[in-house]
Amino acid sequence: MKSSSFPGEPDVPVVTDASVIINLNATRTAAAIIDCFPNRFLVTDTVRRELLTGGSRGHESWEGLEALIHDGSIELVELEPDDSPVYRSLVEGGFRETLDDGEAATIACAVGRGTVALIDERKARRICADRFPALRFASSVDVLCHGLVKRALGESGQRDAIFRALRDARMQVVPRDRLREVVERIGSDRAAECPSLPRWARTMRGA
Repeated sequence: MKSSSFPGEPDVPVVTDASVIINLNATRTAAAIIDCFPNRFLVTDTVRRELLTGGSRGHESWEGLEALIHDGSIELVELEPDDSPVYRSLVEGGFRETLDDGEAATIACAVGRGTVALIDERKARRICADRFPALRFASSVDVLCHGLVKRALGESGQRDAIFRALRDARMQVVPRDRLREVVERIGSDRAAECPSLPRWARTMRGA
């Protein structure tokens, strides 16, 4: 799915994977970002459990997710019985062709409901492209760099949100061809503080 088409039709929900939740919570403005989109944001109970048991960073994001669910910004959903074949196909088999439970649940939910899958992991995106060519997927960067976020937070607020996700959550920039855009948005001084960026991006000058 091309970034320019995200989020697509306003009545199409988006399903968020754990990495996206972590990145959104790191911005400190997660609710404002989610609420500026006309689309419903969903999260599976599998991802919720994954964050609960995922260590200190995951647990902090679980608390943030609970607040988002409580406030109505994100809707908690369970996998349907019809989602099981896709889910099992993603967790059973060799390492190269399987995903963790949260990613598998996110994709199975999106495939079953015809929604957009918000996933950052390159392996998961490759598997989606190979197995589910009709599935629409996007990334944390597609969300944070969107014009609706700029309108809601202002240019400075959007820049801060992207920077915090990169620095504090170590957000991965996918697709890779958006690296230069991201660095230009936050500036080279801030890019140097972001360990998830490749070295060439952290040392860019003039951005």
